[in-house]
Amino acid sequence: MKIDKKYFRKVVNEIIAKTDKSEENLLKISSILDILNKLFKENQTFRNIVLNPKASMEDKEKLMEKVLSALGVDAEISKLLIKIVKDKKANIFKELNKVFKFEVEKFFGTVQGEIISAYKIDEALLNEIKSVIESKIGKKVEFTVKEDNSLIGGAVIKAGTYIIDTSVKSYLKRLESTLSRF
Repeated sequence: MKIDKKYFRKVVNEIIAKTDKSEENLLKISSILDILNKLFKENQTFRNIVLNPKASMEDKEKLMEKVLSALGVDAEISKLLIKIVKDKKANIFKELNKVFKFEVEKFFGTVQGEIISAYKIDEALLNEIKSVIESKIGKKVEFTVKEDNSLIGGAVIKAGTYIIDTSVKSYLKRLESTLSRF
């Protein structure tokens, strides 16, 4: 089933508009959307009820109300999430949080980033990388750091659509590709 991107953005923007813009609250909503995503992907009963055209809208609404109430979702956001089901667009639950996070980042002018390094990165180096990347892309970056010994050396740095791969593993793959042409 194809996902309507305009509808997606409309819903996300409505959620943001009806939400207290505190980081704590936005993280809570993000967590709720993650849970809905997981429910949609992993719970066949949930998915069958919200997607089944033969299931009554009343049953769908009751299910959503129970789930959202259990998650402690406020009334305004609950109405928006139930409206998704009423509009027969429940398939967007599987991707809603990605778009939500993207729009929140855009709202705050921040970007989520990731540094994957062959070795542990100390705080000074992390701050230096962060400073350079932020100056390059013109946005504040929140990095998560991971260690991956398979890189052999170097790192892969991702921030939004900006990617730098200085890993030895990547270099060796490019070298192999170049040499295999001869």
